[in-house]
Amino acid sequence: MNKPKVDEYRLDVVDRLARIESKMEAIHKEATHTKLEIQLQNGRVRSLEGSMASIKGVGSVVSIVFAGFISYLFKGRI
Repeated sequence: MNKPKVDEYRLDVVDRLARIESKMEAIHKEATHTKLEIQLQNGRVRSLEGSMASIKGVGSVVSIVFAGFISYLFKGRI
């Protein structure tokens, strides 16, 4: 009952929507994959930052002890 142009337009719109939907599904899969990779990298960075903090803490304690020992050695000579 519809005019041929209207039917053709409807088919064109349905085809466009199907292409958009398939592209959106591909983008969603890629975004999910990227999100998982970022979470994995954040975990690695977190562990590296923790080890760096512990190394800095040990280094500061060692430097304070070393400075105290040096000051104790030179205490009577000055």
